[in-house]
Amino acid sequence: MANTQPPQSIALITGANRGIGLELTRTLARDHNFHVILGSRTLSSGASAVSQLQSEGLSVSGMPIDLSSDTSIISASQALSATHDRLDVLVNNAGIYEELSGFPELGDLRKRYHSTFETNVFGSAVVTEAFLPLLEKSAVPRIIFVSSVLGSISYRLNPAARFAAWEAYVYCASKAALNMVAATYVRRFGAKGWKINVACPGSVSTGLNGFRGAKSTVEAVPNLVRLCLLGEEGETGTFTDEEGEIGW
Repeated sequence: MANTQPPQSIALITGANRGIGLELTRTLARDHNFHVILGSRTLSSGASAVSQLQSEGLSVSGMPIDLSSDTSIISASQALSATHDRLDVLVNNAGIYEELSGFPELGDLRKRYHSTFETNVFGSAVVTEAFLPLLEKSAVPRIIFVSSVLGSISYRLNPAARFAAWEAYVYCASKAALNMVAATYVRRFGAKGWKINVACPGSVSTGLNGFRGAKSTVEAVPNLVRLCLLGEEGETGTFTDEEGEIGW
């Protein structure tokens, strides 16, 4: 009898050794016939997560990719090119959140902006650019930028918004900039059928925020999974959370 199992989709998720990225990796590999490349800053930092997922019988491999290093990103794209003929899904998930409250002191302000943007914006932009050649070989290339409603300018200016009093000024600015990076790729590739979208997973309890979020990682991934599974008729150029569209 012929094998009617559809070919595995190939996904790369950055910052996937813990939190939302780890849960998304597990869900795609377990439930949706994906091979997931689990990106982590170093190979050793992702080794435990890869071993655990593989022990669950999941199709997962690890890849070091440090968003603060162009050399690391280029090496990762070359390594993936050597082992796979395409990339179907890129999830720009890696990010940092250094502020728990208040506005940085003047002496620390430039450093805080630089370190946050280095990963959240510059790193994600370089990763996306580096993997374009592999994405172009997919029948339906999909790119997901994991952002936040805190990066919505219209939301930020609404005093009645749920998280209007939330500070994290530098983090918010970085996510607004990431949204524009995403919009740039929508402009470049949306008309070619690429599915490029921005998603807010919500207030999730992870190490990023000191485990102060309201949702579990399991509760955070359904919309991300949906965007990873988009076909030719799927949307592009959207900014959504579990409840629907978010104002830019």
